Amino acid sequence: MNRQGWESTFEELAEKVIKESRAPGIVIGVNQDGKSLYRKGFGYRDAEQKLEITPDTVMGLASVTKSFTCMAIMQLQEAGKLSIHDPVLAYLPGFRTPDRQKTEQMTIHHFMTHSAGLPPLPVDLLAIKNSLLDTLPAEANPIHRFLKREDQKPIHTYQEFIEVLSRVDYELLGSPGQHFSYSNDGYSLLGAIIAEVSGKPYDVYVKEHILEPANMPSSTFLLSDLPHFPDVTTIYHIRDNQGVSEVYPDPHWEDGPAVAASGHLNSTVRDMLNYAEIFRTGGMVGKERILSEESVKQMTRPHIQCNYKKYYGYGLMVEPNYYGATLLKHGGAIKGVAAHLTIVPERGITAVALANLVGTPVEKLSFAALNLLAGREADVPLVTYEEYRAATNRFTEYVGRFVSGEGMDISITIEDSVLTLVNNTAIFTSDQGAKYPLVQIAEDYFLARMDGSELTIGFTSGEDGKVKAVAFGYRQIPKVSYTEV
Repeated sequence: MNRQGWESTFEELAEKVIKESRAPGIVIGVNQDGKSLYRKGFGYRDAEQKLEITPDTVMGLASVTKSFTCMAIMQLQEAGKLSIHDPVLAYLPGFRTPDRQKTEQMTIHHFMTHSAGLPPLPVDLLAIKNSLLDTLPAEANPIHRFLKREDQKPIHTYQEFIEVLSRVDYELLGSPGQHFSYSNDGYSLLGAIIAEVSGKPYDVYVKEHILEPANMPSSTFLLSDLPHFPDVTTIYHIRDNQGVSEVYPDPHWEDGPAVAASGHLNSTVRDMLNYAEIFRTGGMVGKERILSEESVKQMTRPHIQCNYKKYYGYGLMVEPNYYGATLLKHGGAIKGVAAHLTIVPERGITAVALANLVGTPVEKLSFAALNLLAGREADVPLVTYEEYRAATNRFTEYVGRFVSGEGMDISITIEDSVLTLVNNTAIFTSDQGAKYPLVQIAEDYFLARMDGSELTIGFTSGEDGKVKAVAFGYRQIPKVSYTEV
């Protein structure tokens, strides 16, 4: 491994990322064979008071939490208390979808692999309603309208979550196991199953069976714990101030016990590098066995294709051929959080990068570090794409408007003979109205370059052969219009 000079190159890049992303603080840690190779903070955990960010700064993990949820499920399977192939209804008899037959076929495995058939829905937003309303863009925003409705009460319990989910009007994407579509709702329900089977609240189970034995003393789901830690980040958000975009400190952390399992663990780089050992070693942290070797293998197996040449295991994305090794990774993004966990077991590499502003390219920074450590250029992409020459041009079939229950609203148009993605909403990004040309890379797959990153866009057809959804942001977003908009 070529380490000579890599640190200065990496730190120049990190400083550039801090400046361009406007993140107040970023912290990254890299271990080699369980020993610290590099740990450094850039910027501040509190920019107003000029408090530096460190590997011990408690920060949100967002969806990196999902691997903890799957690990808890695997532990309960090892204990003989459930099987991942059990029907969900065996543990959540009140769970309903619009299709009873398909609901009966849904298993725990389908929730763990985001393949139950649930489309993107707004239900989990009701569990964090009180911490969202002050940051949603405008009254015209459909999610804002949904959350502001008087009949949409905040969700506090799993029972309330299941009841609201049963009343939402939607159509399943297909049969269980047929389609991958990232589902926070499915993972929240996994939390309900863990609580039901273990007899303990989800957060208590994870604390006792993962956080404590894995030596993660600064990790917690409870915001009430944060004042007891000496080193905690301030979270930041972006808002429009009279036409000027500004970064500001936001006192309202996202919180919702009913959806904790989908993305609300808080931790540090130091703690998370301990946690990553479980996947590097096959289940061990030091002398503590957290998970069996077989369970780790099941979690890190590529169970389902989640995007072009990308796969999902259990709570982890899996790249089976990363320079001759296996790459395990997962990111997270909620208010005040950009998180990324990376493990290359065969190389003994584990890495964690956290930032206190959503949208900060921590994944890009993590892979730059891995590239430099291996003697590659910092910006070598994970996947290289070649332009694809289709035998037939189906562009007109892709054209339409696609809207999800989470508030994503995009259009696919043809402009100057180029298929183009148009962002119709500012819910998750500030580029409302922005247009991105699409380059075809495979049958029904295209590449869009957004914010310095390459994103693959896929189209899904129904049994009638007509395009029914676009795969964007790992979600299947249903088509609502078959005419150009």
